[in-house]
Amino acid sequence: MTTLGLLSALLIKPAALASVALAMTAVMRRSRAAARHAVWAAAIGAMLALPLLAVTLPDLRISRLDDGARRVSAATQRLSAPRVSSPAMRRDVPSTGAALASAPGDSEDSGVQRVRWGALLLWAVVASLLLARRIAAEVRVHRAARDARPTSDRLRRLGARIARRYSLRAVELRVSELVGSPAVVGIVRPVVLLPEAAESWDEADLEAMLVHELGHVARHDCFVNFCAALAASIYWCNPLVRLAVKRLRLEAERSCDERVVSAGTDPGTYAELLLRVARAGRCALQFSGATTAMSRARELESRLVLLLDARGPYAPVSRRMATVLVVIGVLVTMPAAALTVSAADAPIVQAMLPEPDRLADTIAAPSSERVPLRIDAGELDRRAAEALAGDDSVLAGRLLVASRHTPTHEGDLVRERASWALTRVTNGRLVEPLLESLNDGDWRIQAYAAWALAVAGDARAVPRLMPLLQHPVWRVRAIAAAALRASRDPRAFAAMREALTDRAWQVRIEALEYVAAVGGRNARDLVRAHLDDRHVAVRNAAERAISTF
Repeated sequence: MTTLGLLSALLIKPAALASVALAMTAVMRRSRAAARHAVWAAAIGAMLALPLLAVTLPDLRISRLDDGARRVSAATQRLSAPRVSSPAMRRDVPSTGAALASAPGDSEDSGVQRVRWGALLLWAVVASLLLARRIAAEVRVHRAARDARPTSDRLRRLGARIARRYSLRAVELRVSELVGSPAVVGIVRPVVLLPEAAESWDEADLEAMLVHELGHVARHDCFVNFCAALAASIYWCNPLVRLAVKRLRLEAERSCDERVVSAGTDPGTYAELLLRVARAGRCALQFSGATTAMSRARELESRLVLLLDARGPYAPVSRRMATVLVVIGVLVTMPAAALTVSAADAPIVQAMLPEPDRLADTIAAPSSERVPLRIDAGELDRRAAEALAGDDSVLAGRLLVASRHTPTHEGDLVRERASWALTRVTNGRLVEPLLESLNDGDWRIQAYAAWALAVAGDARAVPRLMPLLQHPVWRVRAIAAAALRASRDPRAFAAMREALTDRAWQVRIEALEYVAAVGGRNARDLVRAHLDDRHVAVRNAAERAISTF
């Protein structure tokens, strides 16, 4: 995953869903709390579904122009590398390493990669700790419910009557000294935990309290709150997700308050009950994440304001409203999940990318050209000494120096090519064996031989190099073009003019520089035509060449 992809997954997409939910609930501020709760629940459910949907849905791509600019800048820097690979090589010998180093999907700088992996590790550690804490709270709540004692018959009968009113199966009521206010616990089988003081409350207060708590059971708020906690753990670094979870829990409490008022309880009387419960005690801190407590202090003020401004009667969310909310959620979630930020596909940016690399061919990486050296250092020195004593001693000297060259970048194969060329020494001769190697069946050997012949600068190589401009492997064509460009031999003009239309920009740039160097009646027009080339490196080379005419 790229850096921007990570930011999109953890920040942009969930923030987009939370923003839509925030806007919808703002419009619905005079609606029932149950409707607003449904919006927040849908938003959080969509956040949890984002990873799965992102994998299964087709990509909805947004162009990222800065990525194209980065690639162009990197390619331009590589192409600006000097062509002379060693100070001892006096001729304009084309290493072609800088141009040929372009590979599919340029990797990011190692420093950027380390930062990205560090951020991923930090996210994973914090998310795991938060989720572990939430699960531990569930375990403690389960134990507290198990250890709590049964309620009195009066409370049990009242609870059963209210449960029947809401078509609920029998809900277990238990009394625990660990809770300071009524709370519902348990994801699968909810249990209502009551403080010990609840058994002394009068009938009206008990009924209002049980209507509220059994409302949580009917709405499956324990399960919804667990899902919200899961989302908060996964997207812990996203403040809008935390806001969504907070608003979800608040609207759940308000919705249950609406149930109490709808059951006939006076809003003022119920507000006083909430204040008494809040003063009597709070839910134990270790259970705060795993319970739906009746009187959370942080939420109490806004609930009281809403109660005293009651506009009842209240009613649950209708099927029509639920359907509308689901449809809106799907319409927002699907595009958000499919959204992928990627390199721009616009023609002007696409043209800047290395062309063979865009085809993802298997020989794009510089390492694909390497030929294994099958002799040891002693044998290599012996052959070099033999060549130094022969007719091609000048070439042998240049290759010997180049064989000790220190690579400067990934595509710098000068040392490998020079060492391989010295292995071709036959009876003290080098040029003739290299010319024969141009006909080898291995394209890598052909490429190495073409490079070495460019170092030699022997005119006999020109007619043998020109056919390689039609080679099916673009890397061979590029090195042959570089060798012909270094030779500046007029005999290659027609072949190099045709190479100006090669599909690989690495070939076109060599042909362009050859035409500019050799000159001629049509040279300026040929160069000018490439001021609008589809690749930025060729365009830059054309601009430099025009200034020399």
